[in-house]
Amino acid sequence: MYTPDVRISRISKLLVDRDETAPETALERRQQCIVTLRCGDDLAQSYTLQLAVLTAANIAIRCFPGAIRIALGQKLAKAPLLLWPSLKRTFGQQLVSIIGPGGIIAEGGEMPDNTVVFGNAASAERAMRVTFDGWIAKVGPAAAVARLPEREYCPLAGILEAALAISELFLAFAEVSIEARRRTLALSLWRPELPVCDPAALGIPLQFLPREFWTLGLGHLGNGYLWAAATLPYVDPAPTKFFLNDFDTVEHDNVETSLLLNDGLIGQCKTRACAGWLETRGFRTRLIERPFDGNFRRREDEPGLALCGFDSNPARRDLATAQFLRIIESGLGGTPNNFDTISLHTFPNPRPAAELWPDLPETEAAKRIREQERVARENAAYARIGDDECGRYDLAGKSIAVPFVGTTAATLVVAETLRLFHGGAAYTDIKLAM
Repeated sequence: MYTPDVRISRISKLLVDRDETAPETALERRQQCIVTLRCGDDLAQSYTLQLAVLTAANIAIRCFPGAIRIALGQKLAKAPLLLWPSLKRTFGQQLVSIIGPGGIIAEGGEMPDNTVVFGNAASAERAMRVTFDGWIAKVGPAAAVARLPEREYCPLAGILEAALAISELFLAFAEVSIEARRRTLALSLWRPELPVCDPAALGIPLQFLPREFWTLGLGHLGNGYLWAAATLPYVDPAPTKFFLNDFDTVEHDNVETSLLLNDGLIGQCKTRACAGWLETRGFRTRLIERPFDGNFRRREDEPGLALCGFDSNPARRDLATAQFLRIIESGLGGTPNNFDTISLHTFPNPRPAAELWPDLPETEAAKRIREQERVARENAAYARIGDDECGRYDLAGKSIAVPFVGTTAATLVVAETLRLFHGGAAYTDIKLAM
C-alpha cells in the first residue's frame, strides 16, 4: 500500500507551482477528494474490466491518497483474480493489497460526484462510465456514454480507460480543464489516428505476446511499461524475460508516481524492486545496473526490442548506437502548462537521433534556469518550505508528474509493440495531451 511524502510530492507540485499552495495544503486537498470505483458483478468474468479497476485503484490511490473507495458485492470480492494466477488471490484481496482494507465498501448506498462505474454496476447521472471494445477505450458521463460491446481483444484498453477516467477526475479537481468530467473521450490503440466509430479502429484479437524485451529506465514511465506488459494475458509467464536497466535507487517521489513501487522499497535499487514485483507474478528478469551511455551495446544474444523511459535527450540520443533492432520511446511534459502531454517516437526513425532528441538552444536553457530561480525566489509556497535556498532551487527544478500520464503513455508504447506482432500499423511519432 502506498502512503505519501509531502516534502517532495511531484503531484502536489502542480498546485504549488501554479497557485503557490503550501505543500501540506495541497496534500490535504488531495486526501479530501473522495473517489469511488463502483464494480458490477460481471467483472468476475472479465479480464479487461478487472484490470481496469486494478489500474484505476493503483493510479487513484497515488493521486488522492487515502481517499479511494471501492464498492463491490461480496460475490465479486471473492471471485478469482483473473490476472497473475501465481498470486492465488481473489479479486477483493488484490484490491486490498493496493488501497488497504478500509477502502472496500459495500455495494449500493449513495453515489458521490467522483464515482467511476465499471461493468453492470448501477450508475447515476453524475457518475463516469468506462467502457471498451477491442482496442478502443471510452470514458465519459454515464448519462451520455452507453456500454460498448466490450469484446476482449486487447486488455490494454482496460488500462487506458482507467487512466483516462482518473485523468478526468484529477483535471477537474485541479481545475486544469473546465471540460473534464463533462466530455466524452475515446481512443483506439490499434489505430490512434482514426475516430473510434471507424470499423478499422476496433483491431483484432491478440494472438502473440513478446517473450523478451528491455525496459530502459525504471521511473514513472518504466513502471508504466512494466505494468502494461505484465498484465497481458500470458498463459504461462515463466518463459517471458524482462531485461531491466537502471542504476538508481527508489526514492520517496518515485513511489508516488510509479505503479510497481511502495514505501517499503525506498532505498532499494529500482531494478531489484521491479524484479521482485515481476518474479512474484511468475516472470523472469535480468538486471543491468549501470548507466545507459554512449558505450552501451546490446549483445547479439539479447533481445532486440527496447522500451525506453528516459527523461533526458542526451540519454535518448545514445539509443542510436546501442544496436537495438527496434526502440519505442516516450517522453512527458513536466510544467504546469504541459505536464499532461505525451510524445512517442520509434527508432529507427525517418529523422536522425540528433533531430529527434536535440539539446535545448542556449537561450531556451538559460530561460528555463531563470524561471527556476524565479519560482524558488518568489513563490510563497517555496518560501514556507525553509531557509535552504539551494534546496528550494532543486525542488523548483523537479518535474510535475502524475501517474495517469505515464500510464497512458505506457498503453501507447506497449500497443506499438503488440501491433508489430500482428501486422498492424506502425507509427514513428505520436503526440497528444490528456
